[in-house]
Amino acid sequence: MSSHPRAPRGSSLIEVLIAMMVLALAATGAVGGMVFASRDVHDGQLLQVKRHLLEASTQRLWLAAKGPLLAQAVARPTLAPTKIAPGTAPWRADPSVPVAGDPSSGAYFKLSATGQVEPLAGIPANTACNDASLPDGTYCREILVTTGLPLDVPTAASALLPAGSRPVTVWTRVVRKGDTAERAQFHNEVFVQ
Repeated sequence: MSSHPRAPRGSSLIEVLIAMMVLALAATGAVGGMVFASRDVHDGQLLQVKRHLLEASTQRLWLAAKGPLLAQAVARPTLAPTKIAPGTAPWRADPSVPVAGDPSSGAYFKLSATGQVEPLAGIPANTACNDASLPDGTYCREILVTTGLPLDVPTAASALLPAGSRPVTVWTRVVRKGDTAERAQFHNEVFVQ
């Protein structure tokens, strides 16, 4: 028997097509992963901006006289404040006068390309955060002052408050124009007078 060496075998067209499909699927998955990662990084940056605006506002409240808070307090709504749509009563735009360079003041902000938070000028006071006249991409800070504590508490827990005290809860939220209440960032602080 004579054995002939076999000629090297090449890839068939079907094998090449299958290999290209596998590579295309892998590339699509990689691109999709990069898109999701990019979105998550962007959302993280927006979360930091919103938290910064909330914390600055809370610090201003700590330093302010508490009497005016009592005067503007309303009964806590039956719907949780965190569920009420942006721009809807009893929430209202932060009434503090905007001061350049002070993120604790004002209601309307923009995020610059460098990541700086800047107050927006020219927006009439008390413009609702869902108002169509607000420029796209506007961040809006709203406040709500309610009487009592943020949640119903058992009688034993409320006994921890000094006799005759009047607690108010200051709710603050930051929302980007067009976002829902679920996308807003919230903070609440209890002050006792």
